[in-house]
Amino acid sequence: MPKQHFLRGAMVLTLAGLTSKVIGALYRIPLARLMGGEGMGLYQMAYPVYTMLLALSTAGIPVAISILVAEHEARGDAAGARRVFRVALGMLAVTGALSSFLLFRGAFFLAQEVLHEPRSFYPVVALSPAVFLVAVMSAFRGYFQGQQVMAPTAVSQVVEQVVRVSAVLAGAFLLLPYGEEFAAAGATFGAVAGSAAGLVLLLFLYAREQWGLRGGNRQRARRRVHTEPTGKLMWRIAVIALPLSLGGLVMPVMQMIDAAMVPIRLQAAGFSPDKALDLFGQLTGFAGTLINLPTIITVSLAVSLVPAVAEARAGQDLEAMHHCIGEALRMTFMLVLPAAAGLWLLAAPISLLLYDLPEVGIPLRVLAPGVLLVGLYQTTSGALQGLGKTYLPVRHLLAGAMVKVLMNYYLTAMPALAVKGAAAATVGGFLVAFVLNYISVVRFARFRLRVADSLLKPAIAATIMTLAVDQVYGYSAAVIGFKAGTVAAVLAGAGVYLVGLLVLGAVRELEIAMLPLVGPPLAGYLRKLGVVRR
Repeated sequence: MPKQHFLRGAMVLTLAGLTSKVIGALYRIPLARLMGGEGMGLYQMAYPVYTMLLALSTAGIPVAISILVAEHEARGDAAGARRVFRVALGMLAVTGALSSFLLFRGAFFLAQEVLHEPRSFYPVVALSPAVFLVAVMSAFRGYFQGQQVMAPTAVSQVVEQVVRVSAVLAGAFLLLPYGEEFAAAGATFGAVAGSAAGLVLLLFLYAREQWGLRGGNRQRARRRVHTEPTGKLMWRIAVIALPLSLGGLVMPVMQMIDAAMVPIRLQAAGFSPDKALDLFGQLTGFAGTLINLPTIITVSLAVSLVPAVAEARAGQDLEAMHHCIGEALRMTFMLVLPAAAGLWLLAAPISLLLYDLPEVGIPLRVLAPGVLLVGLYQTTSGALQGLGKTYLPVRHLLAGAMVKVLMNYYLTAMPALAVKGAAAATVGGFLVAFVLNYISVVRFARFRLRVADSLLKPAIAATIMTLAVDQVYGYSAAVIGFKAGTVAAVLAGAGVYLVGLLVLGAVRELEIAMLPLVGPPLAGYLRKLGVVRR
């Protein structure tokens, strides 16, 4: 398969991620109507244990595959790259199978002693095979990502989600006559069907790639630069994967600390327990959800950036490394900055539009800058992982978490700040994590940011957008109402921002041409108008 430019790979992953998110959000409406509150509760009960075991069974190995495959490919060692994949696949198959077995055998204990709901036994059992299937599937995704071919990951994500949702609804419908617990089991089995479909697709794509090796390609595939002992290779995979695994645990731990600390500190500020819980729900359940949406873009950028930087590092191509990191940061600023500005300006109207709760806008406005900081942290984490410094993003996120805890403790208890203090603590934590990440990128990659292209032009366009949105919302809200006015302001803001980028010369022809389907003709048209640069 042909290698993709890492930005195109990021766009493909972003499109797949958005599609999967939309499908994942929409199917819950008919499922909730079909199963009711108790059925949905049983359905949801099985997933936390599944998610934890899946994290433990994969343990950062897919990213390790991506890094090591990219390094071998940079040296022209295609056979070595495939050997990395086979060894890691074996590791994931063993850990995935063990986790599935433990989940299956421990389902009764989990239902009785941990979840305290005997009926959850059936959904847990039905879900158990998915751990093995997803673990194996992640190995194939890591292999293709290491080759900088993101289409297999993207297509398999969409196929997995479509099959999963179809199987969830079908399983719940067919088994509902036998009771809510069986309907929930039928629904959770959808994860098994979806992961099986995604795995079959990836197996087909991998087999096609292997059969496609002919002539010189086959000779290249057999060329082995250096053969590492299997034990040493497994150790290298584990050394890369372990910090990533620990990093995956930091965010859930931070969320647990928030859940334990924020309501108590809000009570110290003078709120009743019920009101404190309500404010915490506004912060995490409503405002926090909106803040996480734009990170689909930066997660995709980071995934695509890791093998690109790893390959450049292995080939000692400093220019290519700087180009990849610079482009990733520029795209992060360009795509996430307007989201942060829009959420800050329209915090209350957006909260009213989506939740009918304008008070959610209070923490949302404080959290809005965090959109950019989270995105920058994720992008710089991808750069550091590609540089082989997988432990640094974890260390920096832990430092940010400590700052967040301290700010939570003092600011949230201040009556004048309250929930705004908790929101500010989140922003402060990610600011620390990003700054430490960026310092490390500058140090280890000898990287220097091009401020005019990366930051100044998007900032000017975002400022113009903010002024336009403020005017459009003020006028349209008075004429067509608050909710319709919010939609009009968002659409106007997107248009003004895009025009601003084009006028300032912040968008290049190549970047537009990378857009799926419409990219090439649109790039050609804009080039004729003279509004894009090569």
